[in-house]
Amino acid sequence: MNQAEITLLMEESATDAVNYIRDEYALTLDYSIESIAQIDKIILWSIAKLKDEKERKQDFIFVICNMLGAYMGETFRKHIGGEWLYDDSDPNAPTVMLSFSSHTFAFPGICYQKLVNDVNTSVKKYFDIAISNVTQ
Repeated sequence: MNQAEITLLMEESATDAVNYIRDEYALTLDYSIESIAQIDKIILWSIAKLKDEKERKQDFIFVICNMLGAYMGETFRKHIGGEWLYDDSDPNAPTVMLSFSSHTFAFPGICYQKLVNDVNTSVKKYFDIAISNVTQ
């Protein structure tokens, strides 16, 4: 996947997140830095939805983490900058990260961490630290 393709994919995924959250939860995501705090709530609500997605649980996890991670990354890009990287060195687990100023940020990965491994993970804190790391 080349740079233009991954960028377009993540932009479209962020738009999908905005539309999904509006339709599913009646919340507006506006690409503001403040809106990132909503992602923590949305992931917690998604945990409850996992119980209803028994047949398609892995698909649901993949889609929600990528949509919300794309939204976080696109918000970062709008305010700070950066470009998307697609790493398929492990074909069984390709990863997407945002790169800026010699730093990389795994926004979809932090969403996965909160959704699957540790509900106490704060995606907002991760986002704030990412900004802090590149603006000091």
